[in-house]
Amino acid sequence: MRGKGANRRVAGELESAVLAVLWEADGPLTPAQTQEALIKDGHDLAYTSVATTLVRLHGKGLLERTAAGRGHAYAPTSAAARQLADRMRGLLGDGRGRAVVLSHFVAGLTADDEATILALLAATEGEAESSNHGEGAAPGEAEPSGAPSS
Repeated sequence: MRGKGANRRVAGELESAVLAVLWEADGPLTPAQTQEALIKDGHDLAYTSVATTLVRLHGKGLLERTAAGRGHAYAPTSAAARQLADRMRGLLGDGRGRAVVLSHFVAGLTADDEATILALLAATEGEAESSNHGEGAAPGEAEPSGAPSS
């Protein structure tokens, strides 16, 4: 006989898997479509578990819901991405081990992940430059471009 909870998932694992499937989708998914995608990803889940998770995520404001036939289809909100990013920052921490954790994180990235991160960093840098563009530095301040002062 198995011990109590031997097959239980880690807290938040099902919600994370559902969100991942919805982010990968081209549009909103019904509970049945979500279940099918989860099964393809190796998650053996009952329809009711998927439907309940979708309703709970919607209740948390992490999914938007649209009418689809007699039911609903779900898509992630921007709040879902923000919450996950906040969770990642929380796990990363701000102590001495931060560089070590980031080093291990970067070492495990796929080539696609690396390309995405580099593109996001370049876009963020471009946004920062365009927001500073046209704003000269005040007397005594360094130029925004990092140009050497005379």
